[in-house]
Amino acid sequence: MNTYYIINSYIDDKFISSSDIFFDKNKINDVKHILDTNSNTKNIIFECKPLDNIDLSKPILYRYFKGYVLVPTESDPYYEMDRLNNGDWCYDLKGWYYNKNELENLEQRGYTIDSKLIVDYSNYDMNKLDIYFYDNGFILSPSQSYKYYGQKYFLGGKWNDKQKGWYFKNIKKYNKFINMGVVDMINDTFME
Repeated sequence: MNTYYIINSYIDDKFISSSDIFFDKNKINDVKHILDTNSNTKNIIFECKPLDNIDLSKPILYRYFKGYVLVPTESDPYYEMDRLNNGDWCYDLKGWYYNKNELENLEQRGYTIDSKLIVDYSNYDMNKLDIYFYDNGFILSPSQSYKYYGQKYFLGGKWNDKQKGWYFKNIKKYNKFINMGVVDMINDTFME
């Protein structure tokens, strides 16, 4: 593959989208100019080049909750990169999380599912998290000092910036988290 270009767009330094691939630098500069003058996004052009001798089979693809995690070795040149294709880096998993719709794209890149990623909950400080019902589901809420604060995906939940926590649709996990030491904001309030 030859050198190609993409534009990543950000609002308040938060990633919101990535463009299609462009092979012509003049065309992508034109698109960036249009975006810069017609929106409030910060738009950055990335020049992408294939790396020689990169073994893409090294990262391992696992099933993880309702999606997939691609786990590279620490020597991988993309290790800890915020986004890889449509995956978001998760520091707790040391890999990129992809939603279930991305399986075909991952398979087209040569990845196959190895197994289900087993979560070791003892690696998390569950007693430093609060939990409360919210919008037909619940929020798992960390303090701002929590090491994974603001991570887009966490234990099957998705970060909700307004609530400052991870939103879970599956209410069945509520009691599971409480049994692991998460502080129940609803019931603990009335325990005194």
